[in-house]
This record gives sequence, C-alpha cells and structure tokens, in this order.
Amino acid sequence: MFKRLFRRFSRAAAEPPPPRLSVIVACYKMENQIGNTVRSLVTPYQKQIKSKEFEVIVVDNGSPSPLPEETWKLAKNVSYLYIPPGEATPNPGTAINRAVRKARGENLAVILDGARMVSPGTLSWGLRLLGLTARAVVAVRAWHLGPKFQPESILEGYNHEVEKAMLLESKWWENGYRLFEISAASSQTRDGFAGRAIESTCLFLSRRLFDEIGGFNEGYKAPGGGLVNLDFFCRAVDASSNAFTLLGEGTFHQVHGGAATGLGTEDLKEALVRWTEESVALRGELAAAHKNKFILAGHIPRECARWLNYGN
Repeated sequence: MFKRLFRRFSRAAAEPPPPRLSVIVACYKMENQIGNTVRSLVTPYQKQIKSKEFEVIVVDNGSPSPLPEETWKLAKNVSYLYIPPGEATPNPGTAINRAVRKARGENLAVILDGARMVSPGTLSWGLRLLGLTARAVVAVRAWHLGPKFQPESILEGYNHEVEKAMLLESKWWENGYRLFEISAASSQTRDGFAGRAIESTCLFLSRRLFDEIGGFNEGYKAPGGGLVNLDFFCRAVDASSNAFTLLGEGTFHQVHGGAATGLGTEDLKEALVRWTEESVALRGELAAAHKNKFILAGHIPRECARWLNYGN
C-alpha cells in the first residue's frame, strides 16, 4: 500500500502545474493560415509571458483530414484536437466547448477563427486586465489584413498569394505591431477602439464564467455558426462585472474564404439576414452586448497610434 501511495505521489509531483491561461483556437481547412496564427501565439513572439504560463489548443472542426503536424506544432505548449467530419457540426462553438473541456487553465482566451493572427502583447495584457477584478472579460478588437475590409478587397483581386507576399515584406515576426500598418478596419474597428462592438474575435474570461453562461450555444446550425460568436459575446459581457477593451493589441484576419469574410458585400448582406433570423429564433432577441459599458485599458504602440481616434 505504501508503494502505491508513493507512486501516486511521485506522479502527481512530476506533473507540471496547470497554466494560468488556455488559448482555444478553432479552425477549418486552414493549412495556409494556421501556421501564422500559432506563430503569433507562442513565445518569443508573445512578450512578457512565459511558455509555462499558457497553453494553446488548436481545435480542428471537421477538416477533411488532420493538419500536418509541422503546420501547428511550433512549441511544446501547443496541442491539436482533430474533430473528423463525421463528428463535427457547422457550428465552431461546439468544437470550442469540447476544447475547453480538455483545457487545463483557469482562464481562457477564445479565438473563434483560426485565421486570426494576434499582436505580441495580447496574452500578457489580456491576463493582466483579466486579473484586475473578479468576473471580468477582456475584448480584443479585430482588423483585416490588406488594403480594405476583406469582403470588398477580395472583389478587387486580394487573395492568399497577395497577402502572403505582403506579410513576408512586412517581416511581422520581428515586430508584430507592424500588422497594424498593413491592415484595414473591420466592423469592430471602423470607429476606432472606442466605437461600439458587438463581438470579439479574441475574448478573455475565466473558465468559471465560461461554464456559468454555458459556453457557446450549440443550437446554431448555419455554416460557420452564423451569429454564434455575437451570442456568446453578449452573454459573457452581460454576466461580467467589468468589460475591458484592450488598447494597443488586436487580431488580424488572413483571407481564407471564410463563412463571412469570404463573401462579397452583397452576399454578406443576404447571409446576415438569414443569420439574424436564426439568432432571434434561438435567443428571442438579437445579440447586442449593450448592457455593459466597456473600459478602455492597455497601451498604444507607435504603429497603432492612428487607430486611437479612427472614425472620429
């Protein structure tokens, strides 16, 4: 009996402590994009945070085949959860819920779209603000790589090859804040940091709060989840004590033919009508996240300064 207890104690002592943060990244058919995203989420690119403080879980929601390991295994703290087509649903929120159950961190950063690179202080600043008050949420705003809002730029010839060359020329891995200089506003940032936003493509919250609100609503059936991210954001914000908008950091969307960003402007308008009808049927109202005022907090890198008063 003593030997069994000793072995159990030895195994427990050998296991590393859980990380402070679990970053959940959902993807689908993103072999050309996921490498940039993961590279932007690990050290040494991410600053003022140690690898042992966080883990990254890439959850693949129904791609025809698993991603090659060399595309995502860029650090020891990165893992990959593959959900085959027969098990996956069109709603990536279902995949995120599954990945959260596997996650070990007491705090979460949820990135619904695996094509979204992040700036180098996102994780450290997100954790810092999350720790200021109990039940806080921290929202990171989004930009689109390229010269225009991507539903417009793709109609003018912007594509993966153009974007790849632009990213290489920028040498973003040397200074990730350069991504602000080669990006255009999205619906979240067309009025700057202080403008109203109804979703976040990188949201920090505690696991306890995630569980309390029931995670993502798995009732959404539209391809890409429709407005599932707006629904989750609204419920998280309404349940929070304080909602922060993170200044000076952002997510940057790579073009990939996504359920929303891969549509032209007219097709996107038509899709929004269908998605809105589905969301209202599930919620009884449209998700708006208007019941909590956001607190602007963070810093302003030089490359980001022009966005502070953008849209004013």
